[in-house]
Formats: sequence, structure tokens, C-alpha cells
Amino acid sequence: MLIAMLIVDILALIVLFFIRKKISEKKFNNIVQRIFTWFIIIMVFILGSINRIYMLVLFGIISILSFKEFLQFNYIKYNNKLKIYNIIINLIFYTGIYFKNLYILLILFFLICLRFYRKSFIIFAFFITSYLIGSISYIDDLNFIINYMILIELNDVYQYISGNIFGKRKITPKISPNKTVEGLIGGIILTTLTAILLKYLVKIDYQILFIPFISLIGFIGDIFISYLKRRVNLKDSGNLLLGHGGILDRVDSLIFTAPLILLIFKL
Repeated sequence: MLIAMLIVDILALIVLFFIRKKISEKKFNNIVQRIFTWFIIIMVFILGSINRIYMLVLFGIISILSFKEFLQFNYIKYNNKLKIYNIIINLIFYTGIYFKNLYILLILFFLICLRFYRKSFIIFAFFITSYLIGSISYIDDLNFIINYMILIELNDVYQYISGNIFGKRKITPKISPNKTVEGLIGGIILTTLTAILLKYLVKIDYQILFIPFISLIGFIGDIFISYLKRRVNLKDSGNLLLGHGGILDRVDSLIFTAPLILLIFKL
């Protein structure tokens, strides 16, 4: 699946150069940046799919970078002490994930609460960026993780395209003005249809019954981060990913879907 996504990404870049004269220079450059960033993301996940340790390292990096971005939603300075805590806590967290030891994860969260009991937003930040986003890495079937993450990302694309073509009724005009009812419904329908096609054509074991819920919950994660950004007048959570923004702008849909996908795996 990742190789197929890589081929699609390259083809999209080729098509873009053919239609270059039909779009503005600014739009062309933005799309090129997005496609290039997708290429990097796909390559990183190809490396992450080599084995479970690589995947855990990848999610560890995602959690560390996401935590840094999350702090700005409450104007918290990411100082040297927090940098050290961030690395140590995620190292212990993903060690617990590797050994599938729930006691390590529970004790770690208890210690986080003790250390930051006067700074509840920091506890909240660790819970979101490690315990929720990282929960999907508890799954030891790497293909299962990759297949559902591809579906989550496609859902974002489908919602964006559907909203741009059919969008009229805004869902949260004060939080995320571009989100529409038509975009949400289009995303749910197209994501579900994609899962059905891949299940029966490529034999990917998607649980079709859950796909609409994954699409909806992914949308809620997107709105959640948009709300936090709006509170502090931020357009993007960062600038690490060209054309996309920050890490949280790319993994926001995973915040609440990751635990659901873990549940699906356990069923």
C-alpha cells in the first residue's frame, strides 16, 4: 500500500507539471510543497514498516514533536527541562508499549501527574501526544497500522476535496470556517467506499462497520486541534512540514481514532 501511495504521489507531481500554466504560481508552489512533503512522509513510514522497533521509534519522534507543538496552545515555553522530560517520558512510554506492559504505562502516567500536578495542561499534553496518538503503536501487526493510517489520511483528502467541490453549509464557522457538512459526509462516504474496494480487491482486512466512525472521529480530532489553534490565534501548529504546517496538523485525525483502531484490532 505504501509503495502504491508513493507511485500516486510521483504521478501527481508529473500531472502537476503538465498543468502548470493553468494555475497560479503561488498555488503551484504550494501544491509542489505538499506533494514533496507527502513523499517524505511516505518514505518515513516505509522505513517505519521495516520492523516494530522502527515503528515505535517513528511514533516516539511524532509524540516528542507533537508535545512541543501542543504546549504553545497554552503559551507554555518549551524550556530545557521540558525537553528532557519529553524525551525521557516518551522513551519510557514506548518501552512499555514494546513490552506491552500496562503497569509501566499506568505508573508512568501516575508519575507525570505527580510531577506536573500544578500544571494540568502539561499532563493533558502528554496524554494527547503520547497516550492517545501512541496507542495505535501497541498493535504489533505493522500492516494493520499502515493500512488504517492510510485510510485516515485519505479521509482528510476526501473531506478536503468534497468540501471544495460541494461545500456550502459550514459546521464550525468560528473554529474552522472551511469545514462543511458536505465535506464531512463526502469524506465518510468516499472513505467507506475505498475501504470496501480495498477489502475485496486487494484483500485488506478492513472492518467496514467501523469505517464511518473512524472518518467521523478523525474529523473531530481535526476540529479539536483547530479549536486549540484558534484560541491562541495560530493558523498552523508549526512549520516543520512544508505546505502542511506542523506535526499536529498532519496527525490531528489520529488523536481519537488511534484508540478506536486499537480496539478494532483487539476485537
